Amino acid sequence: MRNRRSHRLGKTPSPCIRICRLENDECVGCKRTVDEIRDWMIMSEYEQKKLLYELKWRKDVRDNNT
Repeated sequence: MRNRRSHRLGKTPSPCIRICRLENDECVGCKRTVDEIRDWMIMSEYEQKKLLYELKWRKDVRDNNT
């Protein structure tokens, strides 16, 4: 099991935009999965920033497919 104390926790602001509703296992507001929402507070700065890029991609792909 990974020891979360071995790295610094991230301080990146949460991507939550207070539109919290799950559809297809993803929040319609911030596009995070339940696991990503749960783990945000224990992610490192690198993991948080990486997820923010992933979320931007998810939003862009969905916006272009509508």
